[in-house]
Amino acid sequence: MAIAEVERVAKLGYKVLTLPNRPHWGALDRARPGYNHRDYEPLWAAIQDHDLTITFHAATGKDPRAVSGFGGAIVNYVIHGCGEVMEPMVTVCASGILERYPKLRVVAGRRQCRLGALGDGHDGRSHLKHHFWTRPKLKELPSTYFRNNCGAVLSEDHSALLTAEPYHLENNLMWANDFPHHEGSWPHSAQAIERIFGHLREDSRAKILGLNATRFFGFEVPEEYR
Repeated sequence: MAIAEVERVAKLGYKVLTLPNRPHWGALDRARPGYNHRDYEPLWAAIQDHDLTITFHAATGKDPRAVSGFGGAIVNYVIHGCGEVMEPMVTVCASGILERYPKLRVVAGRRQCRLGALGDGHDGRSHLKHHFWTRPKLKELPSTYFRNNCGAVLSEDHSALLTAEPYHLENNLMWANDFPHHEGSWPHSAQAIERIFGHLREDSRAKILGLNATRFFGFEVPEEYR
């Protein structure tokens, strides 16, 4: 059914599809296969063949309201909502999916970027120092697959922007005003951009504020902005 839907929307001209952070709704169940299972190989092949971009969005794949009581709203938002989107992103980089399907494009939407986990945590603390546990043995570091194939959408995430150039992630980040959510910057987006983008080079700002999105999502750049 998923492959049939991929083929249907591709024929309609769609360029992007969204998958849940986990392929099965509900609590974690190791008896149910995740995206790293071979059963999903035909799906990745179909998505690559039709040149669609995959997006994973916060708070999909399970109920994010996991914690109650004092501070529960913040815990649920940061950990069980936004934080959950890290799982599929690490999965596609670490499980060999992007090695087998190198033309896939994968984007994490509406999240705190936590790029250290996708860089240092991927490579130094996991892939290299725990190499005796990891399989498959990848040809490249997981962070290499992230830089080559993946993107992350941010809004007022200044800490992520501070890492963009030092970690060579200026080609992977995409800014959004998160309209109409109240944690976004609209209708004060211009002021938010001025507040958090000042330390970046002009070419990095252009990429993160628009050009990366044209590459990941296949948007045409209007003539007046070229």
